[in-house]
Amino acid sequence: MRIDRRSLFMGAGATVAIGGLAVAAGAQVLPPAGYATPAGTSPFTPDVYRARRARLMEQLKTGVAVIYGANAVDSSAPVSPLFYQNGDFAWLTGIVDEPGAILVLAPTERTVKEWLLLPSRDIENERWNQERVPLGSMIEQRTGVQRVMRTSALGGLVSSLASRSKELRFLGPIASANAPVPPVLELYGKVAQRVPGCALRDDTAVLPRLRCVKEPRELVLMRKAMDATRAGHLAAMRQARPGMPENELRFIVESAFRAAGGTGLAYDSIVGSGRNAASLHYASATGTVHGGELVLLDAGASVGGYACDVTRTFPASGRFTPEQKVLYDLVLEAQTAAVSKLKAGAYLEDLSEAAKAVFRKAGRIDEFTHGLGHYVGLDVHDPGDTTLPIPAGSVITMEPGIYLQSANYGIRIEDLYLATETGAERLSVGVPRTTDEIEAFMAARA
Repeated sequence: MRIDRRSLFMGAGATVAIGGLAVAAGAQVLPPAGYATPAGTSPFTPDVYRARRARLMEQLKTGVAVIYGANAVDSSAPVSPLFYQNGDFAWLTGIVDEPGAILVLAPTERTVKEWLLLPSRDIENERWNQERVPLGSMIEQRTGVQRVMRTSALGGLVSSLASRSKELRFLGPIASANAPVPPVLELYGKVAQRVPGCALRDDTAVLPRLRCVKEPRELVLMRKAMDATRAGHLAAMRQARPGMPENELRFIVESAFRAAGGTGLAYDSIVGSGRNAASLHYASATGTVHGGELVLLDAGASVGGYACDVTRTFPASGRFTPEQKVLYDLVLEAQTAAVSKLKAGAYLEDLSEAAKAVFRKAGRIDEFTHGLGHYVGLDVHDPGDTTLPIPAGSVITMEPGIYLQSANYGIRIEDLYLATETGAERLSVGVPRTTDEIEAFMAARA
């Protein structure tokens, strides 16, 4: 083989042709926009996430905080599960396509206060899966994070920062004593053993407080998710028939989500008929819709990663039996009692007691077996301390229900509300909710 001696001595300014492009010899050939991960931030631009990190560091004031992203799900199944980013990490970075990423924040550092750490590249693996951007300014431009490093540098970076700040800030979440120790606490323990005088601070309330109150741009996406969710529930009521497999009805719902602008599922859709509806998290959809039964549909679309959560219970045949109507109206009465107290400053436990009082009076309290509601946002069960007053601008569900497997029924009514200073706005309007509305809508089916 002949070697061109000139190629061995090409200077930094020399160029070679690669794919028709003139590229400096030795220069890295970077992927164009739209290729390789991290692709950028989603669903908002990098400046939104930079501002959120600044707000968090303003709250922390001092110390070092480490936020771990989600790891890839290890699966040998033919169809791998989708990757879902950790909610806190996604809210702070907008990076949703990089498993194993880590964010480090240090408010008191003079110049660089934030670092994004990504796992090392595996070029051979990338030929089979997805190309990743090499370290350098391109990642910083795409993500808006000041500095990008590899995760192998995590221990040294945090130890160095902690040696100056002497504080390690734990942002949570709190794990059960029976659960594995969170990776961030394992890291902090190792750092504290090596940095004398380093203290651990509990800041687990900070991020839930910031995330609970929705920004206007977040509410725009949640309203779009609600539009798609509404379309799915209407399609289900319109097309449900006795004899239909539950999984066919689920397909109808989720197809309608996509057709109406949904970009994903907020959670695994629950479609349960009759006795199956009495299992709270029944998601297999392997049964059949029978005439005379109630169908419980708990399903929500997402848009830009923002979730929606709505449940309706309706008769497979289109009309409630007298007994079903009495039970359904009881659940709706419980929801109405709770919602009458919903506004900024109210306590969820007071709303829950209002709903329970309705069931208790009817002798059905033992059939209400779960909590009344939860916050919704990037996660369908969004962070937020439900023992504190509900803040204005938060989005919360009201979902009373009664369930009795031996009697072949489960009835839940779940709506999404935006808490305001004077009350609450029901975001899930347009999905038939009363027995009269449901029967009228289903009677108009072709």
